[in-house]
Amino acid sequence: MIQKGSNYVYGTAAEKIEYDVYEHNQVLKEKKIRRNNAKIKWKAVFGILVVFSLCLVLMYRYALITEMSLTAIRSEKEYNEIKNKNSRLRVEIEKQTDINTIMKIAEEKLNMQKPEKNQIVYIYVPKNDYTVVSEDYENKEETLNKGMLAALLDKVDKFASILY
Repeated sequence: MIQKGSNYVYGTAAEKIEYDVYEHNQVLKEKKIRRNNAKIKWKAVFGILVVFSLCLVLMYRYALITEMSLTAIRSEKEYNEIKNKNSRLRVEIEKQTDINTIMKIAEEKLNMQKPEKNQIVYIYVPKNDYTVVSEDYENKEETLNKGMLAALLDKVDKFASILY
């Protein structure tokens, strides 16, 4: 164990000699400086590349946002055009479904005429209207209103009735 601020090495009687080879040898000193400079240059290049890549990512993000915005604007324009066309077609259909226009086309183009008294046939239709609800539908509504546990018990009862 080495203590801070002391040259003593634990377990020995001798002091640790601190001799820096790079300090006294001029060639090794220059190599150390070049190596340190190279590390600094690589760190700078790496930092510049990181910043450049982050800028590219940011620009790509803004390009995507712009593209999506343009797509939304185009879609909105297309929607408005279709909406206008739809309203124009609706007005045209309303013009064509006018009773007088239909009657005029039927008489002139299709040579149709109103029926005579002896051609008219009357049909009797009862006035009361009723609907029939199936039992399965009623049972389904009841089970939905009861809850999940009740629905499960009903299904078990139905299965048991099939077995007996």
